[in-house]
Amino acid sequence: MGRLTRALGALGLAACAWLIGAEAAFGFDGFGGTTVDSTYGQGITFEVELAGGAPDRLELLISTPGDDGSFVTPVEPDASSATHLWDTSAGYLTPNTLITFRWRATDGGTVTVSDEATHRYVDDRPGLDWQSTRLGDATVHWYGDSEAQALRFGELTAQGVARAEQLLGTTLAGPVDIFVYDSQADFFGALGPGAREWTGAAAYSELRTIFMWLEGGSTSYLEVAMLHEVTHIVFHDATDNPYHEPARWLNEGLATWAERSEADDERAIVQLEAGGGGLFAFEAITEQFPIGERGGRLSYAQGATMVDMIVRDHGEAALAAIAAAYREGASDAEALEAGTGIPADDLYASFYADFGAEAPQAIEPEPIPPSNVDRPTPGRVDQGGVDPDAEPPPDDGAPSEEEPAPDGSGAPGEDGVGILVLLGIAVVVALGAAVLVARRAAGRAS
Repeated sequence: MGRLTRALGALGLAACAWLIGAEAAFGFDGFGGTTVDSTYGQGITFEVELAGGAPDRLELLISTPGDDGSFVTPVEPDASSATHLWDTSAGYLTPNTLITFRWRATDGGTVTVSDEATHRYVDDRPGLDWQSTRLGDATVHWYGDSEAQALRFGELTAQGVARAEQLLGTTLAGPVDIFVYDSQADFFGALGPGAREWTGAAAYSELRTIFMWLEGGSTSYLEVAMLHEVTHIVFHDATDNPYHEPARWLNEGLATWAERSEADDERAIVQLEAGGGGLFAFEAITEQFPIGERGGRLSYAQGATMVDMIVRDHGEAALAAIAAAYREGASDAEALEAGTGIPADDLYASFYADFGAEAPQAIEPEPIPPSNVDRPTPGRVDQGGVDPDAEPPPDDGAPSEEEPAPDGSGAPGEDGVGILVLLGIAVVVALGAAVLVARRAAGRAS
């Protein structure tokens, strides 16, 4: 009898110990396999397996080139896996974007982060049967019968890179992808809803990607545009810093000047505007260019003409010095002075004097006149605060912090603990019943 009691007691203790550790033993135990798949213009699906079960909290961390940090989105997991859909039909994402992502799980006080993974979001629309070839630093992609023109763009990329590297005193930081589109619909479908209708080529420097439209202009125009766009990518590498983008007029001005290493046509535009509607302040075209035709044309022309003046008066080495200053975090004014040796305001003044134009002056805002709206007569004003003599609000029957909700819901984890307690009670009852049966059997035997 004693042996049976001791055995049953040991079994009961072991069962209780197993029950106490069961919740921890079957909790989240790390990440399994991860997969990602995308369809252009529709979405990107991320999936991950969860070993041991779901954690208390699961998040997906996503970043793309040029981001200052990661975009964090909470994900509701199933028992052993999780799926998240990034809907790119609602929010445009440029094709050829390299997406970097990680999963992060918080379980109790433990945070687990998965290994970093990447996925390239490609333009896989029906009919775009892409073919590719590598030419030096450029990989050219085309479909249909565009191979000859695509290969020509690859050759021009090598020329444009070499010239821009010489001007800026730097080297290309990585390879460049060039996508050649046959039709307008295919081309603008890649650029997204923000593209201007007159665009024939576009560079996305942070993606190291150039998009070309074969019907965007004559062959000579497209070849010049190719040199222009690849200069943007070299300029991005030469001036990259964690603080700010260089002045827009300088970026576009250098790319325009590099097309022919001169700015005669642009100088004629500036001269015409100087005698007519007037010129822009360079501060006004530092962030963005005007949308209208005149404003856009004059902005490009002023930028290219200023670059031409810097090269004329200070030599091409000044451009390399400006780029180097940007890399060190200089402001626009500091970078211009580092390259030319004169303050930016003096440089601007020389530019306007060169065209016999007055420097643009800031326009003072007109004072806001008094309101002429008839206002209603004000009523009693509630002074706020709490009335100490007010009666307490009636009890609405809502559960307090100490009371459980009527539906039995409680803090996270209470259901699981309750089940464990019930199982523990069942084990104790079973052990008691076994002991009672054993005693009765022993009594009958005696």
